[in-house]
Amino acid sequence: MTQYQPIRKVLIANRGEIACRVIRTCRKLGIATVAVYSESDANALFVRMADESVFIGPSPSSESYLRGEKIIDACRVTGADAVHPGYGFLSENTDFAKACTEAGINFIGPQPESILAIGDKIASKNLLAAKEPSIPLIPGYNGAKQDIETLIQEAIRIEFPVLLKASAGGGGKGMRIVHEASALRDEIEMAKSEAMRSFGSDALLIEKYIATARHIEIQIMGDKHGHVYHCFERECSIQRRHQKVIEETPSPMMDEQLRREMTTAAIKIGKLLRYEGAGTVEFIVDDSTRQFYFLEMNTRLQVEHPVTEMVTGLDLVELQILVAQGFDLSQTELPNLKLNGSSIECRLYAEDPENDFLPCTGKIRRWKQCEAEHVRYDSGIDTGSEISIYYDPMISKISVWAPTRAQAIAKMSLAMRETVALGLTTNRKFLIQVLNHPRFQSGRLSTRFIDEEAIHKQASLTPPHPDEDRLAIVPLLWLWHLRDQARQEFKHVPSGWRYVKHKKQQDGFTSSEVADRLVELQYALQTRPNQWTPPGQRPADKKFEVLYRATSSSEPGKVLAPYQEKEWRTAQVGLGRVQVEQDELTGEMSGVLRCTIDGVTRDYNIANGSVEKNQTEVYVHTKDFGGKQILYVRRDKLKSAAASEEDTFSPYTAPMPCKILKVLVPSGQQVKKNQALLTMESMKTEVRLYARHDGLLTLHVGEGDLIEAGVTLCEIK
Repeated sequence: MTQYQPIRKVLIANRGEIACRVIRTCRKLGIATVAVYSESDANALFVRMADESVFIGPSPSSESYLRGEKIIDACRVTGADAVHPGYGFLSENTDFAKACTEAGINFIGPQPESILAIGDKIASKNLLAAKEPSIPLIPGYNGAKQDIETLIQEAIRIEFPVLLKASAGGGGKGMRIVHEASALRDEIEMAKSEAMRSFGSDALLIEKYIATARHIEIQIMGDKHGHVYHCFERECSIQRRHQKVIEETPSPMMDEQLRREMTTAAIKIGKLLRYEGAGTVEFIVDDSTRQFYFLEMNTRLQVEHPVTEMVTGLDLVELQILVAQGFDLSQTELPNLKLNGSSIECRLYAEDPENDFLPCTGKIRRWKQCEAEHVRYDSGIDTGSEISIYYDPMISKISVWAPTRAQAIAKMSLAMRETVALGLTTNRKFLIQVLNHPRFQSGRLSTRFIDEEAIHKQASLTPPHPDEDRLAIVPLLWLWHLRDQARQEFKHVPSGWRYVKHKKQQDGFTSSEVADRLVELQYALQTRPNQWTPPGQRPADKKFEVLYRATSSSEPGKVLAPYQEKEWRTAQVGLGRVQVEQDELTGEMSGVLRCTIDGVTRDYNIANGSVEKNQTEVYVHTKDFGGKQILYVRRDKLKSAAASEEDTFSPYTAPMPCKILKVLVPSGQQVKKNQALLTMESMKTEVRLYARHDGLLTLHVGEGDLIEAGVTLCEIK
């Protein structure tokens, strides 16, 4: 008989949104929590939420979150009797699970033997081939010989295209599609390097790549009494760099027969392992034949678990904790679980889809969530959070529930438009475009959807809407209000009062949407005859007449379409309520501005740039034009096109903050066009820099250097 093991204090061996997620459930269950954190995370939300916290080392995960001995020491110091590993880091590390058990700490997850047997992709396929041959496997190579020459020969034997995968990992790390033999060696080396850094093992497996694949996974839950149940499927086919972006349940392709076959296969695997806790059995489904193949099993909670919770009413973290204590799952609703409605999750990443989804770093200057019913956020950030180079660029998961898939898509589109994440480049606009795409809405999905539709490449080709020029009135009003509130002298004189009454005040802004477009503005505060607007009067009484037109920022005065030469447009503007919030430590400001432009009243979320640029940079969130964040820069601080062109387009500058992993060619050597020069990593993504032309290489960086965006890496002359 299984003995009950009460859990009184849980240490979360993870960070960010999953740490916050576990803390919330522990609080619901009356269980105390301990956070561990690195140097970069000292002021993070999850650290503030936990009852106790322990510093475990420098920012690189290899020196903090991947150091199992530091985490076990933190358990001893705080008296934590259980560890929840979250996902990633040590969540599927057999040695860590075993070390916890040996130290008398309850590991909230499967037994180490289960992780060893199925968590490794190579071992799992060998196990199923021997013990459950009825479960179909993708043709490939799962062998123990891992030298590069063997892997090259096996890939050629399988025939192209092939998929390289890190045996010990997940989340798209250490994964590459290879279409021809000439690229194999480089791709294998990079996949091995990425796998070793992410998971501590460079072992790879090779699979035949299925071009019409859908990615569908089955959530299972097992207990110490031998019970294994499924919690239906999730479709995770919308991916970039082999990492999921949008997930949903139920799958739009699923029928009862296919669901029964796939859930039966997943439960067979769980019972074969005598699996305990939450696990996910992942399958590839050939959309043309509806044949499914075992892909891998993740012996942990999945990132996308909220969609399952929203259609079943379960709390999967709570079930994990109950199982770890010895609870019998047959006494729950799992044996008779029902699907209710439809749920979709979008992953909000700090990345630039128009720049090949490269991750971005920076500060979140204003964060605000959509408050509609049945919208859920799993997030580890708030206003003022810094997104660093050291960790995954996902900043939040946004999930919605609705009775039907069509309603869920509409609600998710609303939630994404109303999600405010100012100051940071994110994939929010791209996600909205995917949700609105006819192919997505019809459920015709595949793992190649993003590549085939190339939505991220089309966004930059879309011309600005003429009404976007008028939106420059918003930063104009915001900065006017800040100046008006900051005036110390002549407060009895109306702001903008001038000796020359016929001459209006002037301003101008460029935006992040179109680099060469300058919106010129002329404005005047409208006051009653012989009166001014007293300082204490309601903001709603402040009225402006604003003239605006678009010109070229590189050639001031050159008028751009849709305007005629010297044509100005007029807007009647009312400034309503302005809510300003100021960070006590940095002095940076953000808030909400309500204004009426030509009879239409809207609220805009706004944030200034840094303190040094609080009168020159203004971020504006608007629900219009597909839901955008626009950075406006006042013209007196603008760089000329010639000054900025080299920084923006030089092929030898760092496109993002990064770490130099390996120098492939020494400085002073002649190089050829397209020759790989160095390898760099940012936010778990590895990229190589290639020569654009022949010449003599001069390096300005070395291995191990941490580089800021825009730094010159090398020169070729």
